[in-house]
Amino acid sequence: MLFLLLVLPLGGIGTLLSGDNWWWGTAFVTGVVLAVAALTRLLRVPGIVPSLAAFVAWVVTITVMFAPDEALFGVLPSFDTLRTIRGGLADAGASIAVQSIPADPVTSIVALLGLSFGLLALLADALVFAVRMPALAGLVPLAILSVPYAIHQQVFDTTLFAFIAAVYLLLLWLSSRFGVAARLPEPPSIRGGIRAGRNGLRAVLSAVLAIALAIVLPAVTPGLTPESFHTPLAAQLPSVYSSGVDPTIQLSLDLRRSNPVLSLSYTTTATSGLYLKLVNIDDFTDGAWQPEGTDASHALAAGVDAPDGLASDVTTSNIATSVQVSGLRSDWLPLPYPATAVSGLTGDWSVTPGSLTVTSVDSNSDGQNYSATSLAVQPTAAQLESADPTVPDALSSFVALPGDISPFIRNTARSVTAGVSSNYDKAVALQKYFTSGAFTYSVTAPVEGHYDGGNFAAVATFLSAKSGYCIHFASAMAVMARTLGIPARIAIGYHPGNAKSAQTDGTTSYDVYSDQLHAWPELWFAGIGWLSFEPTPGLGLVPPAYSLSNYAAVSAAAPTRDSAGSTAAPTTPKAKALTDPTAGQVVDPQVQAAEQGRAWLIALVVVLLVALLAAIPAVVRRARRWRRLRSMMRSESPATLGWAEVADTLSDYRFEVVQGETARAFAGRVGNLYHMPAEPVADLLRAAELEQFARAGAGTLSTERRAELVADVRRILTAVSAQASTSDDRRALLLPLSLWARMRAF
Repeated sequence: MLFLLLVLPLGGIGTLLSGDNWWWGTAFVTGVVLAVAALTRLLRVPGIVPSLAAFVAWVVTITVMFAPDEALFGVLPSFDTLRTIRGGLADAGASIAVQSIPADPVTSIVALLGLSFGLLALLADALVFAVRMPALAGLVPLAILSVPYAIHQQVFDTTLFAFIAAVYLLLLWLSSRFGVAARLPEPPSIRGGIRAGRNGLRAVLSAVLAIALAIVLPAVTPGLTPESFHTPLAAQLPSVYSSGVDPTIQLSLDLRRSNPVLSLSYTTTATSGLYLKLVNIDDFTDGAWQPEGTDASHALAAGVDAPDGLASDVTTSNIATSVQVSGLRSDWLPLPYPATAVSGLTGDWSVTPGSLTVTSVDSNSDGQNYSATSLAVQPTAAQLESADPTVPDALSSFVALPGDISPFIRNTARSVTAGVSSNYDKAVALQKYFTSGAFTYSVTAPVEGHYDGGNFAAVATFLSAKSGYCIHFASAMAVMARTLGIPARIAIGYHPGNAKSAQTDGTTSYDVYSDQLHAWPELWFAGIGWLSFEPTPGLGLVPPAYSLSNYAAVSAAAPTRDSAGSTAAPTTPKAKALTDPTAGQVVDPQVQAAEQGRAWLIALVVVLLVALLAAIPAVVRRARRWRRLRSMMRSESPATLGWAEVADTLSDYRFEVVQGETARAFAGRVGNLYHMPAEPVADLLRAAELEQFARAGAGTLSTERRAELVADVRRILTAVSAQASTSDDRRALLLPLSLWARMRAF
């Protein structure tokens, strides 16, 4: 039952991970832990031993599966094993942070799942058998089941919930019917465990009704239906872009907001709006594509390097821009590319050479007001046409692709650029392919078609479906450019936004909203450097003049961008977001997927530690009882030991113990409160008094007589528990007073 109770909600995590290989490894670890605990209990060992055996099994299994090379004899963990596993957990956190959903279940993520579910199996097993609180074991699958819904918005799986609830109720019934001590069967008169209910039919009907209400009510109650969560409260909250969060995840969330909020405003001397970049994605691997790494050693205060590849004969002009961030919390700073200077920031910031992206060291962009100077690069058509197609060694990673990407991507790129020779003409042809009308803009089609996110499978499907939003257009053009030998990367930031006012000093102010987050490709040309292209149709964005096929005819004029149409797809009125007093006051959990995953892990560790600490008194008390009952089989005073255990147990149930009181007087007071079994009480009392008042060595008890005294003690303890309430049982188990005020033997 416990195994099913854990692996069923594990299936819910399948929405976050691709494939099913990870499931088998995690289920194996869970099964080993529970199987070892169950088999150990068949040996009639003390209650703590099965949990210890299961813990050892968990450690050995994790070691053999994920760090055998550093283990002693390939099985026993060493300090190197711990370092390897710790490094694997760090890799898992980094992988979770940069991957989109569904994520690729790399080895480090599978190891994290094995570790976590092994600990959860230990906790659930201890709750049912050691602590004897099987009802609390239901918190474990509940926590597991809530993880995918906390990280990724999706329709609740009522079928899975119903199965888990049914298994949980069956576990409770079995615990009530047969007990939870997991001992070999004893005579009915002395069997311990949780007492069965008085009306089984009523219990079954109540359980079925509870499950039905839990499934049906949310589906029909206003505010709890799935449709009501399509527009979460998070739609009114600031965007969050952290170096520990895949920016494409937040991009997807922001574009789907029904109530966009103001992210930032800027005033610029440029003749048109600016693309403000946060970060680049340049690592196109088989798994999820990752943002570029940051280099904290290059302090922004030391200045910004000149942009890579820009020759002195290319015309440039300086642009001054001031930015006010209002609804954006980001480790990356929104800046026009290429920026040459940034001032006015609070906190420490670093600049990444080459990409010129600026990253926070100890703060974020929220509330920042800063100024930036950037270059408007104005190459001529001749300079673009004559750019050397040879890729420098320093840029080889920007044309790197796995060898097994879909041939459809390569063939489409060759087909689109057939008949042109220069890299520049190929780039223009690629952009024209996407903006010629064959593709449509949609933020819902990729979700419905299951090709959302940035990876090669999504690119291939997008090229076939011909519908997506900016990340798909940018990814497809960048990958296709790389197949043609053109260095390419993906930029994520904001498109120019909405012009709101022009000043007398020649500057123009713009407002940029959360739904104007954007992705676009940047391609590299020798002597010019990185240039932005705009393949995304449907947003009213006019591509840069140099990226248009008629640029040669107008190259004598400075390239400009028409900002008149630079607005995003129709959304709800912006005035509401500007005046909404609640915007930015609450942290949005859905835009912090990786932080949420780490928070669950931290919470799990805290819960486990608290549970272990809380279980210490119960474990010590049970161990003392086991030692006493075992000692009764060889001690000179077995009845005295047995009565001491009875007295301690009654003390745990908050029965007043008077120092110096005789065993018979104590038994009389107990009898007035509890219905004690007369025969075992009288038998144990006679034996205890004989031991205390008879001459030393008056007689040696046989093994059979000692076993009878042990049985007397068990029957008395069972009678006490049977008459106590459930809360008294739990209090006696978890907070045994006899540990702090230990009774002396009568």
